[in-house]
Amino acid sequence: MRDEINQAALTPPLLTVEGGEQSFCFAPSFIGFAGHFPGYPILPAVLQTLIAQMLAEQVVGESLQFLSLERAKFIRQLRPEEQIDVTVQCQEKEGQFRCSAKLAVADESAASFTLLLGRGDPQ
Repeated sequence: MRDEINQAALTPPLLTVEGGEQSFCFAPSFIGFAGHFPGYPILPAVLQTLIAQMLAEQVVGESLQFLSLERAKFIRQLRPEEQIDVTVQCQEKEGQFRCSAKLAVADESAASFTLLLGRGDPQ
């Protein structure tokens, strides 16, 4: 799935020390739309969080383990062929990263949430 998400990137990530931003556009044929929902595809929330995690990993410079999702608000459905702008801001504390994420379409908020990500392999 990560390869398919990377193929949907419209821009390379713009990275800073604590954050990053990147834009995506998913074709109607994107596998993430399969079954969600037939005849009316929307980007599943789990993939929205994965996109943010992938951007956070680029900010940090390493693969991270998903630990939890907090303060999740999925406000707007994300549909095929829309430009989705993703931003993350990450802060490290004791080997864990708290990353706030925002997804938007044409400056309209689509989702916001906080990811707690950790170093190391999943147990």
